[in-house]
Formats: sequence, C-alpha cells, structure tokens
Amino acid sequence: MTPSTASTTASQRRRSSDPPARPLRCHLLIGPPASGKSTLARQLAALLSGTEEPPPCYISSRDIRAEIFGDRGVFGPWDDIAAVMHQRIQEAVGSGAPVIVEATFSRRAWRLAITQRLELPVPVEWIGWWLRTPRELCQQWNRRRDHSVPEQVIDNHVSLLAQAPFSHSRSEGFAAVVCVEPHHHEQLEPHLQVVLGKLERRISAARNRDARLIPHGYSRLLECERLLHLIQLLSRQPELTATNVQTSPEESAGLAERAAALLARTHGPCYADVSAIAADLDWLRQQGFTTTWRVNSEQGKPAPMRAVEPPPWPAKQPLSTGGWSALGDREAFCRALTLLRHILHHPFDRQEGVAIDHHLAARLKTLSGGRHCWTPRQLHQSITTVLTPYGFRDAAGSGRHGYALGASLLPLPLQVEIHGLLQANADRLGDPSVQAIARELGRRLQRSGIVIEAVPPVRAYFNRSLLAGDQRRSGTLLNTEQAEQLRGAIQQHQRVVFTTIAASHAGLEEIRVWPLQLIFHTSAWYLLFEHDHIGQTEGLLACRRIDQLGLRRIETGSCRSQPSHAAALLRGETLQHCCGSLEFGDALQAQQAVCGTPSEQRSKAMGTLQLSCDATAFALLREEVRRFPAAAVRLSRPLPGDGVLSPLGEQAALHPCSRSSHPYPVEIDLPLWTLERDSDLRRWLYALGGGVRIESPLTLQREHRYWLQSALAAYPRRREIKKQRVPKRLRQTAGATGRRGTLLEKAES
Repeated sequence: MTPSTASTTASQRRRSSDPPARPLRCHLLIGPPASGKSTLARQLAALLSGTEEPPPCYISSRDIRAEIFGDRGVFGPWDDIAAVMHQRIQEAVGSGAPVIVEATFSRRAWRLAITQRLELPVPVEWIGWWLRTPRELCQQWNRRRDHSVPEQVIDNHVSLLAQAPFSHSRSEGFAAVVCVEPHHHEQLEPHLQVVLGKLERRISAARNRDARLIPHGYSRLLECERLLHLIQLLSRQPELTATNVQTSPEESAGLAERAAALLARTHGPCYADVSAIAADLDWLRQQGFTTTWRVNSEQGKPAPMRAVEPPPWPAKQPLSTGGWSALGDREAFCRALTLLRHILHHPFDRQEGVAIDHHLAARLKTLSGGRHCWTPRQLHQSITTVLTPYGFRDAAGSGRHGYALGASLLPLPLQVEIHGLLQANADRLGDPSVQAIARELGRRLQRSGIVIEAVPPVRAYFNRSLLAGDQRRSGTLLNTEQAEQLRGAIQQHQRVVFTTIAASHAGLEEIRVWPLQLIFHTSAWYLLFEHDHIGQTEGLLACRRIDQLGLRRIETGSCRSQPSHAAALLRGETLQHCCGSLEFGDALQAQQAVCGTPSEQRSKAMGTLQLSCDATAFALLREEVRRFPAAAVRLSRPLPGDGVLSPLGEQAALHPCSRSSHPYPVEIDLPLWTLERDSDLRRWLYALGGGVRIESPLTLQREHRYWLQSALAAYPRRREIKKQRVPKRLRQTAGATGRRGTLLEKAES
C-alpha cells in the first residue's frame, strides 16, 4: 500500500467516525405587510454575520416582485414569485450559506412548500419568526412607506394568519417558532440576542419531547394533511367522476392525477404530488377506507376490521429536523384514522341513552381488538384535532346524533335498498334521468364488494309507465343523454329551447322555456316549465309529456337567480293543488289570478262544479276530493240513520236531499279552464257512471249525458236482451242500487 493510499484510507475512517454535521440553520420570517419583517431581517442578518457560519443570504418577496413585475408594489401570482424564491433558496443552501427568507407566508401551503416540500442539497433546520404586530400598527406603518399597499390586503393577511387550526407551529417542519412583538421592544436587537442565545436549548428540549413519539409514514405534517385532504375529497366527490365538472385534460387523466389537480386548486400545489397521492390511494384501499367490510365465509357475517395500521417511517430517510404533526405519534394516528374509517362505514352511529363519546369509544375499542386504548377523552381529542379543523364536521354542530363524512350519509344496507328503488323507478316508471344514476350507484356498490342481485327487493312498483322502453322516440327527453342534460339545466336554472312533437306527429315547433321540474302523473312523465317572459315578471306555466319534447339546445349564458326559479316552482305547485291535475290553461292572466290572494280577479277565474251523488259514489268521492284544497270543497252532511258516513269538519256544509235518488250534494271550486277542457277531471267523474249527476256547469252535464249515451249505443237495445240484466257486481261498481233498475235502464231513461 502506498503512503498516499494509506493516508487517504485513514482520513476516510476519521470522517466516518466523526459525528454528523449539524444541519444548516435557516430562517423564515412570517407576518402581514408592514409588520416590520424587513427591519427584523436586517438586524437578524447583522447578528448572524458575527458567528462562525457564513453570512446569511437575504431573499425577499418584495425584491422578487420588483424583478418580475417591474414594481415591488405589484402583487402578481404567488406561484411565479415562489418559483424564483425556491430556486434562490436551493442555490444559497447549495453554496453552504444560510438564508433569511422574508414574505407574508400567510397560507400554510406557502410555508410547507419550503419547510417540507422543497428539495435541498443539505439538511436544513428551519427557524420560524412570527411577527405578531397588531393590525392597527401595521396600517399605521404602511402609510409611512414609499410603496404602501391597500389596507384590504393587510386585513386579508392578518385574518389568514389568525386562523387557529392552521397557524404556524413546529409541526410545519420548524425546529423552533419564535414569536416577536416589535411594538413591545424599543430596541429589537437586544431581544433578538437573548432569543438566539436560548435557541439551542429550546430546540434540544423540543427534540427530546419528540423522541418519545413513535414516527410513521404520515408523521410529517405535509404527508398527514395530504392524506386528510384526500379523504375529505373522496368522501365529497367519490372517485371524482360525478361532480368533477372541470373541462380540461384532468377529466381524462387517472384518479391520482385528478385528485392532485383538485388538491392543488383547493389547498395548494405542495399537496399535489401525483406519485404520493397514488400511494395514499393504495394505502386507503388496503386499510378499508374505499372497500367494504371483509366477510366471514363460515358465518356469513362481516368480520370486524382491525385498527388502522400506518406505513412505517422510511428506513433510508433521516428523521425530520423539525416538529411532527398532531398525529405524528403512531398511537394518535391509529386512533384518529380508525375513527374516520368507522364514520365512513357507519355514518351517524349512536346508541340511545348513551353519550356519543362513550358509545364510539366502546365501539372502536371492540373493533380494534383491544389493541388500542380508547377513552372518551381520547376520542374527543381526535375530533378536535382532525374532524373539526379539517372540515369533516361542522364546528357549530353538537354531534350528539353522531357524525357523517361527506357523501356517506347512510349505511350500506340502506344504500342497497335505495339502489333497488332507483332501479325500479327507472325500469317500471321509465324515468330516463334516474337510469344513469342507478347504473353508477350499482357499479360503485359492486366495486365495494356488494352483490346487488343477491339482495331481494323490499319494495316494488305495480304500475308501469306507458313510455317505459319506448325506443320510437329516442330523439325526445326519453333519451338518457337528453334527460341528463335537462337535469343539469334544471339544477343550474338555465333556459332551454325545445322542439315540441305533436301527438299526431303533424309538425314541429320550437319553444324557449325555463324548465322547472319532472313530474310523474298517472302513467307518464311530464315536464313542468315556464315560457320565456321577456319584459314580464312571470311567464305562462305549462306541462308537456317528455315524449313530446326534444332538447334542441341549452342556453348556457342564460342562468337566472334562485329566487326567480323558486317563485315559478311555487306557482306550479299552487296550480297543481288548485286544479288537481297538470292542465294549467293557456292564459297567463288567469293563472296569476288563481295563484293570487282571494280577490275579484280570482273569483272571475274560478267556477264551481256541482254534483249530486248516491251513497256508493259519495263514499268514494269524499275520499278522493282531498287532492283539492280543503277550502274549495263543500260536502253533504250525512242523512239520518246512515251509520257509516261521518262529518268532515268544515267540509260538511251542504244539506242532503232525502227524496232524491242522488241525495248527497258536492261542490268543488275549480279554475274555469279545468271545467272547460281538463281530461283528468272528466275521466274521474265519468268513471263513477250513474252514481253521480252533474248539476253545473251545464256544458259539462251535456258532455256527461253524451258520454253515457255513446257508451249505451255500443250495446244492443234493451228489447234484444229482454231477460238479460247487469250483474250485481257491476251495478255496485257503477254506483247503482237495485231499487231503480239496472244501469242500462237508468241510462236509457
């Protein structure tokens, strides 16, 4: 071995046995504009320059704004400023010089982007200097500066820095956070000297406290918050498909890419690490956050899930030089995340007569197999450190009824039952707007391990829509794609242009309307809409069957306000109640009169239907008139000795006629257009046959007589069936009594 080789080997051994070099100590100044950061930076730089370390490099956001935008008073996009700032920090640290970085740093994402996200060539120990200058003093100092900022800017930064859950602390990666109040010190330099002299001891004490914790893969605040933000995002937007309305390459990207884009937009770019989010999604799947309970095949019952197991701290990664998050300890993380998962799978889990804290503590202790100590106090701590600050629950809510996260409002069995109802609604009633929802819910339940076909339906629909499965009119709102577009237009209060298709297919016509609501009536789906009313406060309301409407286009720039939409919808509900059907007439003035308060105009738009009924028809009719307003209906009092009929309060206001074959009078106030041409009213009355006699209006009476005569003309004359009588069952159905002869005899007379 040559002497040179021997000396080299010896020097390498000495370096390997030397203690690791102390991390480079850098400083981050935090505070609103005009709070004294520049003054603090100058005095801090002067004190640090007298040490053995190289003189610090000063980096200011104000100087960077002047370079980028030509004026330090111009507040351009923070991302542009941060890119230059991060590059200069990396260059200075790479040269071995500590840095003093000055900016407002009023958002946590801006601070984490430097303390925990920024990749640096050597280990760095960050010291945070928080200037707690009062708002009024910042405004006063701002007026003295050459380049003052608007007062609203100072107010905004002060408000952001005052948010307690996300205020700066050691958990953000700082070795220490020093609070400075410049207004309390006439000379700031002596105070800084004292702080710097005690800094080493403060950092050592904090590290000793952190040494008691058991770190894991989510101990750092950046990783922990990214995971919590991701859980919240998935609970509100499952798989980011149904509610992600952004039109960009994000839609065609994978789940991790879409989640990263949304997290960057809502919380900050430092949380948008696609590879890390992909690993988070995989961990959530493994821990049962996005999958169903494992099933015990022997007993056929769900097996209890164990407590959450965090990933270990990476073996090759050195421990953080700063503080840990509130969930940095393994036990605290396991408790909080197990609580989150339990609430996702069992929303609003509670027990009558037991405090919610005690109930959840006992339940989670059972689920964790007794491996973790759960107490109501620890549960409350998890709620205050996770659920409340990160938006999983409303801070103003009491929580006594339990908790739920995002869209998880029902347990899985009820979700399966809802899917069955949706599927029946889509299949039997032919609702095209529900078909896509039922398919998507079914796919997600199956993806969660639920075999939908193995769960028998509890409820079913007997009636079927006449339009269900009608493929002949695929160019109408029966088409699923058109129905989905219409649903979005209703929710966004947009104006729509329809092509009306007449029942006889005679021709097409375009109408511009405001769609309000889809209504299932009798055996078909109808659309309630308001005609476009340019220059008027209200438009004509109408209903059309959806197979008679084709979607031409949606006028995206024509959204109207929620109060206008709600007012039109309320008028539609009032007309349905007054008419007892979906026939609203063709006169706007008449609709407004009917919907208005009682007045002379309303009385002119209303008419009275007067009927006389026999006992059987009256027994049916007095139940069915409840679809009309109670104030619009007047019913007969019972005859003495009836024994079955009883008064209905204020409705029983008419006196019966004891000598008539139809002794029970009935009066109903209806709009004139309903009496003139409503087909639903006629089907209802004519179905009672001879059990009801129309007294007024005379036009409706003549229609009834003509209908009965037309029905009679379809059968042989009475002399041709001399000995044939109508069966008793049919006589009772038609409201006839054997005392006056058969239904045919009454009709002929």
